[in-house]
Amino acid sequence: MTTIKQRLDDLSTSDFTGAIKDIQRGIERETLRVSPNGKISQKEHPKLLGAALTHPYITTDYSEALLELITPPSNDINKTYAQLQDIHHFVTKHIGDEVLWPMSMPCFIEHQDEIPLAYYGESNIGKMKRTYRKGLKNRYGSMMQAIAGIHYNFSLPTTFWLAYQKQQGLTGSLMDFQSEQYMRMVRNIKRYVWVVTYLFGASPAMCRSFLEGKGEALPFETFGKGSVYLPHATSLRMSDLGYTNSEQSALNVEYGCLKEYITKLRQAIRTESLDYKKIGVKIGSDYQQLNHNILQIENELYAPVRPKQVAKSGEKPTDALENRGIMYVELRALDVNPFSPVGISKEQMRVIDVFMLFCLLTEQDQLTADQQAEAEENQDRIVLNGRAESLDLVLNGTTVSRQEWLTNIFAELKSVALWLDKHIGGDQYTLAIDQISGAITDPNKTLSGQLLNTLLKDDLDNGYYALSLADRYKQQNIAHLPSVFKPSFLVQETQTSWQKQQDIEASDTLSFDEFLENYFTYQT
Repeated sequence: MTTIKQRLDDLSTSDFTGAIKDIQRGIERETLRVSPNGKISQKEHPKLLGAALTHPYITTDYSEALLELITPPSNDINKTYAQLQDIHHFVTKHIGDEVLWPMSMPCFIEHQDEIPLAYYGESNIGKMKRTYRKGLKNRYGSMMQAIAGIHYNFSLPTTFWLAYQKQQGLTGSLMDFQSEQYMRMVRNIKRYVWVVTYLFGASPAMCRSFLEGKGEALPFETFGKGSVYLPHATSLRMSDLGYTNSEQSALNVEYGCLKEYITKLRQAIRTESLDYKKIGVKIGSDYQQLNHNILQIENELYAPVRPKQVAKSGEKPTDALENRGIMYVELRALDVNPFSPVGISKEQMRVIDVFMLFCLLTEQDQLTADQQAEAEENQDRIVLNGRAESLDLVLNGTTVSRQEWLTNIFAELKSVALWLDKHIGGDQYTLAIDQISGAITDPNKTLSGQLLNTLLKDDLDNGYYALSLADRYKQQNIAHLPSVFKPSFLVQETQTSWQKQQDIEASDTLSFDEFLENYFTYQT
């Protein structure tokens, strides 16, 4: 068996030194706009933040109140972090007395109808985005859609793939090789995502109002005036309280190769659901969902990781993948870090870089149906009970303790970190792994452990603590001096986004019915 260190020794030529310096990452940070008393905003997306349909850095997710703040791909973690700070500064200055919720689980929401659907204007694509969200509400309810996370987009440059293909002694299509290797990364992220959830899950507690009659089967404990928690939970966001779909679990989406993945996704979008058929697609002239199939569109597939390609205007994600292969991998398993004013830290980014490369280079390659079931079982155990003093997981049918497995994984993560530092210079990757490695033996050093200890020590309500953080971060974000995305630049992007939305609306020639019919004509 080839160890990861041996693999890394083979990747130590000058070709790799140059390529590794151009690893790209981009962040998508979700956060609710809330009123000063912690209630979800009922206001429209502020006009000064631009058109949510077309702004490249500031948009909305499910709700008009759920902002999504985006950094473009960059090979410099400091630059990415600065961009996040600059966007937060700009947003904070243009939302009046509202604040940005600093946690994954939502604020004080009594009923799902308090969560306003996002609006994207009157173009066909804008109507489609809103109709998709209406379908999500009708299928799953709005509460779970108000949960926020961090999406981490990771890619390696063409120079790396050329050198790696050559080092492996392979010839043929570089696009196919790159896609095969990214799918290997995806399979291993699914296998090891529990590590990310254990270290960086940050939602062990939440406001009781979120339950809305759910969660009776879970042994919640209470604290403060209206908060519930699971003593050893890491990420309630990633539990069944979050975004789940029983119909999806029967899909058996396959990750063996890109073609299988695309085929399964398209099949789900074309396969009728008896449950969703009962909702109806159109009542009178009012759409209730885009269709009554298992998935309305690709984005509805809930997964902790997705292979991605940038889609052209009007192009479906599966068509983009089929036409141009995988361009990057999106890790969707990160909770919002409540201890950071921008939801993620530089140290986390470095750990995630190391983790993504570990998933590419580790010996494990296949992910059988049994192994996928094991991976999902491990993730569930970590989500609900990850910080238990002694927790067993399953590895290829054999029981292994969390601590023993983490110890072995961290030895390999350390090898990757040392390799990165050797090629990039400095010791920041190694320091980041060393800094978090205390969590191997001490669950209190995880984000969820730190948060829960803070709450329980002073019997702080989860919601009121979050609101105090939100107020503090508002002041920090306003005081921040922008260095990359200057306010004048973001003002220009805002104006441009409104013009782009107007141009899209003016260019529509089809009715919405005709537009949808054309959109759902899939390549064969």
